[in-house]
Formats: sequence, C-alpha cells, structure tokens
Amino acid sequence: MTEQPEFLVQLREDDGTLIVGIRPDGSIATGPSYQPDAAATEFWDAVTRAAQAANPWGAT
Repeated sequence: MTEQPEFLVQLREDDGTLIVGIRPDGSIATGPSYQPDAAATEFWDAVTRAAQAANPWGAT
C-alpha cells in the first residue's frame, strides 16, 4: 500500500516555509505568513506558468 502525501497541493515560500497546503482529505494547513489573497494570486500565477510551459506557443 502506498503512503499518501501530506499535501496534494502546496504553496511554499522561497525558503521552503509553508504558505498553504491542501491535504488529501480536503482540509488545509496554513503557514505563519498565510494571507488568503496573496496565496490565491500565487496559485493562479503558478497555474498560468504551468499552462505556458505545457504549450509555449499558445495564447496567454
């Protein structure tokens, strides 16, 4: 049986400090510098970067 990861999705500071993480059961953990608006902005920026990396010639 495989062990589940602590978080399915996680955002971390450059130094590795957790900003916010979503666990497999849907609960969340927040770090000391968690700010909902900043975390949401970083999440969508990461989604945009991933989409651009997957299709660098597509529209942005």
